[in-house]
Formats: sequence, C-alpha cells, structure tokens
Amino acid sequence: MILRIVYDDVHRLHADPSGRHPENPWRLEVALESLRESSLWSKVEVTGTPEASISLLELVHSSDYVRFIAEESRKGFHYLDADTYVTEHTFTISARFATAAYMAAIKSLESGEPWLIMPRPGGHHAGRSGWAMGAPTLGFCIFNYAAIAAKALEDRGLRVLVIDFDAHHGNGTQDVFWEDPKVVHIDVHQEAIYPGTGDVDDIGGRGAEGTKINIPLPAFSGDPQYFWFVEKVLEPVMEVFKPEAVVVSAGFDAYQGDPLTMLRATKEAYGRIAWAIRSQWIGGRIKALVINVEGGYGDGLRYGLREYVEVLLGFKEFRRAIEPREPPRRITEGLRRILGRYWGLEL
Repeated sequence: MILRIVYDDVHRLHADPSGRHPENPWRLEVALESLRESSLWSKVEVTGTPEASISLLELVHSSDYVRFIAEESRKGFHYLDADTYVTEHTFTISARFATAAYMAAIKSLESGEPWLIMPRPGGHHAGRSGWAMGAPTLGFCIFNYAAIAAKALEDRGLRVLVIDFDAHHGNGTQDVFWEDPKVVHIDVHQEAIYPGTGDVDDIGGRGAEGTKINIPLPAFSGDPQYFWFVEKVLEPVMEVFKPEAVVVSAGFDAYQGDPLTMLRATKEAYGRIAWAIRSQWIGGRIKALVINVEGGYGDGLRYGLREYVEVLLGFKEFRRAIEPREPPRRITEGLRRILGRYWGLEL
C-alpha cells in the first residue's frame, strides 16, 4: 500500500515577511522531515499540486468569497482580519491545494489508496462565505480543503464521514455541511477557545440534526479523554454509520506544549484515533481516505503526525496502554442525549 502525499514548495510563498506569524512555512518543513525520518517513507510517493481549477472552489464557497480572496491577494501582503493574512500568491496557492484535495478524493476512490494533503494555509475554519458561524476571523484559513474532498465523495453517492481532531473547532466545515444530512461531521476540540463554536448542542440544521457531533474537551484533558472520545463516540458512530469514505482534518495542535492550546495530548492520542480509522479501512468498509493537515504549531507536527501515519498504515502496532477517562458531566450528558436520540447509542 502506497501513501500518496501532496506537498509543494509553492506554499513558501504564503508567509508573513516579519516571520512572527505562527502559521509559517516552518510548519510543513518540520512535518515533511519527520515523515522522511520514518520507516514508512519507503511506501510514500510525493506529488506536487496541480493547476488550480477555480470552479471547484465554488463547490463549498460562494462566488463572492472566491472573488474577494482573489482581489485581496492581488493587493499583496496584508491582513484580512486580526489572524489571517494573504500575499500576492495566496489565492493561487490555496486554490491549488484545494484542487489537489478534490483530485485526491477521486483518486483514492479509484485506487483504494490513502492520500495525505499537506497544505498551507489551513482550511477548516473557512466556511461558505469565509467567516463561519459567527467567528471573528478566518483563523489563518482561506479555502476549505476537507470540505471540498468531502463534497467530491458525497457527489459520487458515498456515505462520507468527516473527522476533525484539530484542537480548534472546524467551524468552516460545519458551516458548509450544517444542513446536509448526508455528511456526518465528528469534531473533537478544546472548549472555550477560538472560534468559540462547537458546543455539544451544535447538532446540525433542520433536516440534518444529529449528523454534526461535537466533543468540546476542557483544557488539560490529555490522552485519557481522547481515548474516551474514540471508544465511546468515534468507534460506535462509525459502527452505526458505516462510512464509505473518510475525510480527516488532522490538526496536531492538541499536542503537549503547543503554544496555542492546552489539551496536552501526546502521540498516543493520535495513534488511538488512527487505529480506529484503520480498523474500518482494513475491514474493507472505507473506499476512500483523504487526510488534510490542519493546525499544529509545535512538536505535534514532528511527533504526533508521524505516530498517526505510522499507526494508520500499519508500520507501528497500537497498544492500548492508557485507561479512558470520562469528560465532565456537562459534556457527557449532552452527548448521551444526542447519541441516544439520533444514533440509538448508549454512552
């Protein structure tokens, strides 16, 4: 089995000249080097991004927003909001990675091989019109790669599951599929930080109730609560839903020591999530698997990403060495109600 990675040096043209912004080219350089140092590298093929297909952006974004980003990029480097900048190359770079995510979804479906997209800037905070679900900023993101991959697979009649384990809630992805009952979105994140969305009771719009499942974990949750999430929410929902395609927003900013978050996970948490997905994949249920790298501003991109990929591909055996710990009652009570009503599951 070959892992197809999309990486392109063009990402370096999206950068704050001051070098002070946490979303910078260093992130992908560290991530790619970490994978190169792994034994799995012999099973990796790296490809660049294709020419951008602008029409694909409008699968999940409004034409006004696409036009806005194009116009703003032409002005050169500046900030769109307090968090998010563009350069003269940002529109083209992000559009190329968006096109790559779409093509990866189709190719994964055709071959059964997993694809890993390593884009910059990030994507999961970008909604239909950019700023999503009342968030004050775009959260470093421009176009939503995970949403585009999921839409490509949904349009081919597959049951699509989006799993987002970035420490920040994927409000953009949830915005895109809020009223779409055919795409199930499970999002585990740190509560009470940017973008301020992703409450347990955010379950989807009319006709899609229960297809959006949010697990906001308190600061310092660590591996035990991630294990609980996998065993009590992720795996049971996958057993009921039986996804035919999985799209992952793989953020590694929950890793201990990340400067932007306080979840304090270790590589064990990422290995546990990967094992849950692998179990479905090697069982033959998953016909397409697309992973999009999202956040990570510290060692998570070095150690968390490698652990996740090694376990996912079977290069490392996962051993359950940590006992799950239930989150606070305010979280579990909401999840118990939602999983019982919409999924017939007992928590």
